[in-house]
Amino acid sequence: MASKLRVRIYNVLFGDAILLTIPEIDEAGNEVKINVLFDVGNALAGDGGRDGVFKAVLENIKDELDDAPLDLYIMTHEHMDHVQGLLHGSKKLGIEFKARHLWMTASSEGPAYYNRFPKAKTKRLAALAAYDSVATFLAKSAAPVPIGILALLAINNPQSSKDCVKHISERGLDGVKPRYVHRTANVGDHHPFRRTKVRLLAPEEDTSIYYGALPPRTLGAVLDGAAPLSLDGKAITPPAGVAAGHFFDLMEFRSNGMTANLKTIDKAANNSSVALEVEWNGWRLFFPGDAEEKSWEMMDRTNGLRPVHFLKISHHGSKNGTPRHQLDKVLPERAPDGKPRFAVVSTREGAYSGVPDADTLTLVASRAHLDDTRTLREGGWFDITFPDRIDQMPESRHGP
Repeated sequence: MASKLRVRIYNVLFGDAILLTIPEIDEAGNEVKINVLFDVGNALAGDGGRDGVFKAVLENIKDELDDAPLDLYIMTHEHMDHVQGLLHGSKKLGIEFKARHLWMTASSEGPAYYNRFPKAKTKRLAALAAYDSVATFLAKSAAPVPIGILALLAINNPQSSKDCVKHISERGLDGVKPRYVHRTANVGDHHPFRRTKVRLLAPEEDTSIYYGALPPRTLGAVLDGAAPLSLDGKAITPPAGVAAGHFFDLMEFRSNGMTANLKTIDKAANNSSVALEVEWNGWRLFFPGDAEEKSWEMMDRTNGLRPVHFLKISHHGSKNGTPRHQLDKVLPERAPDGKPRFAVVSTREGAYSGVPDADTLTLVASRAHLDDTRTLREGGWFDITFPDRIDQMPESRHGP
């Protein structure tokens, strides 16, 4: 029986798939190992979204399970780059998974959740209306749609994610129902942990706090900025070599604030991520999903952040996913206990504007050993292992 905790991070291009294997004990006190799977998915647009990568990943997970069910599956949030893999495996590859326990982000419960939180419901409906407006406009536009916008549309597509979330909710072994979790959720005995200590740090139960204001209609000169600049549309002419019809379609897209609207919707879903701290034999690991600034701020405000030995970098290495102030809490410049620290980023260029952020990754690498899935073959993995004694050295290695 393995005496080391292992984190296996797969290269699924622009997405996440993480298998955590932990030495534990069962109800009778026998030594066992438990397997916790976080997400499986990737972007649906561009180079970061090729579905062919899932076959090798899902087959390896099945091999690791050796025909046993997962002990816990955690769906961090409802974005397609985190949820589409299991449904793809079932429908396209005939690979099925069951789990003894299911944890899903609180708001994915659907109507029952939003009936309890009417403010979140109002903001969610406004976000869906904004999404539909963007999708309808782009469907009629003659202009080529930038890949970053296509990725945002695909990742946030509510109909596609609905099917994937439903599939995940039905993965419980022997009809086990999901637990819809948040920071203050009481998970009772709906987990496999006995020696291992875990803390839910996010999301907040009422996700209305994660929705920013949908931007007003303005006209901007640059399509891909986070907030458009106001300009006089009559004074703008197409650049040389750019078709007038395409140019003015893009200008109308920008004038309606649609880019910023998509990013506002995207942030709200990212900030609803389940963030989990795991502590085993003195080693502390943190898995924040795709949390962005607002979620990190709330985790900090509720005194949830502590120094860790392993950090899964949030939101594929975006600047928003690793705010400097909060990074100083989980990966301070010097390790308080002098132990080695590890971080991993699962990312791919070309799927999402500005992601990964080179400065963010450089900062993390100055404080911890950083593994980057871009160095792996597609479907390959990193293993970071932590020994059962705190005075021994963790290791990182590439899979095949």
